[in-house]
Amino acid sequence: MDSEKKKYNLPAGYSIFQTAFKSNDFVSNPIKFISKSMEIFSGTYTATLGFNRKLILTQNQGFINYILKENHRNYNKSKLATERAVAFFGKGLLFSNGDYWLRQRRLIQPGFHREKLQGLYTIIINTIDDYLSVFPTGKSIDVYPLANQVSFNILIQSLFDIQLSPKIMEELSQIFTSLQDFLIKDINQPFRRIFYPFTGAENVELKKAARLREIFTGIINERRASDKNYTDLLDMLLKSRYEDTGEAMSNEQVIDEVLILIFAGHETTANTISWLLYLLAANIGAAQKLTASFNTGTVEDCLNNDYLKATINEAMRLYPAAYVTERVALEDDSFENFSFPKNTIIIPFFFGLHRDKNLWDDELKFLPERFIDDASLAKSKNYFPFGAGPRMCIGNNFAMAEMSFFIFLFLKKFSIKPSGQIPGMRPLITLRPDKVLLDIECITE
Repeated sequence: MDSEKKKYNLPAGYSIFQTAFKSNDFVSNPIKFISKSMEIFSGTYTATLGFNRKLILTQNQGFINYILKENHRNYNKSKLATERAVAFFGKGLLFSNGDYWLRQRRLIQPGFHREKLQGLYTIIINTIDDYLSVFPTGKSIDVYPLANQVSFNILIQSLFDIQLSPKIMEELSQIFTSLQDFLIKDINQPFRRIFYPFTGAENVELKKAARLREIFTGIINERRASDKNYTDLLDMLLKSRYEDTGEAMSNEQVIDEVLILIFAGHETTANTISWLLYLLAANIGAAQKLTASFNTGTVEDCLNNDYLKATINEAMRLYPAAYVTERVALEDDSFENFSFPKNTIIIPFFFGLHRDKNLWDDELKFLPERFIDDASLAKSKNYFPFGAGPRMCIGNNFAMAEMSFFIFLFLKKFSIKPSGQIPGMRPLITLRPDKVLLDIECITE
């Protein structure tokens, strides 16, 4: 029997007409719309995309764990999320599937184990120190673009431990910002594609993507010809060998993974740093407790600071950078009372799960102590700051080290106070703040 003729028990939700009618509400404020729908449909609901494509959105912890962990082999990243991105950023880990993804993951993952990353700590710390030396102070300083820039600098320096010119750094930053902004609009407003042949907008961005590859090809070729030893991420990528053949990646493959590391790494970390600074400014008791915990030990010792870990975990609970993810079913499947056909797209809503009042006490409050009182929360089925399962973010240890070093060094140098502004959420590819205005003073020693 064809799957189209089978009967399925999909969650209640919106028909094709209701989905189309409510699409503007979804596009204008997806978190607000999804959160309201979760309340209406008790944590899981269906939407209809086109005439036969179903989407199931859920913040049900069991359903999410089933999709991402227990039955992950039946799920891939969907073309809806990856097809357009590949044109600009290549088919690195984030946008690949199947055997190719698995082969790349096995090749690259060892380089991101915690002990392997220690060689990068000096690079990360020095990059932060350099940036904080010119960090502005005063009233109503918007820390989001500053956090975005320092995170970008850290990734570039960690990838290429060489002195790139200010002109190249600026060009790289501008191209990435342009490509990401274009991709967001392209995915959220697909009707724009009708006009690309007339406006040439897509070709402009494709040329920028080609320019990125040109820059990185030059760096890679120079590195391959060098006899100098490096401890950066590029060195790790170039030295990695496939187990079955003993071969290295081609330049194109290396560039694909470099692009993904920058794409997936710099904005997510910048978002979390920005939200965390806002939360610390708004919760003076937590800020004082955190600052006091830095009185002993070096900057690298902060990686073992339990209260710092708890503070970062709590910020990622309230404002997960990856507030949703998606998977597509390769075959028909079911979970509890629900059943659905292959090609159904499942969208785990991490933002809702992290704020579910049935799972978290005082779910809307910033309480780092919850991760001290119950250390198991950081690895629980209710918490997904870096995703879960085989596709869990490969750079989670790198991100935690970067954020820990930044917060330690920042609070050693500056004090922060709220400006009265409450940041708005911009749920684009990641959960950005619109701006984070803080009063910042330099601490006199």
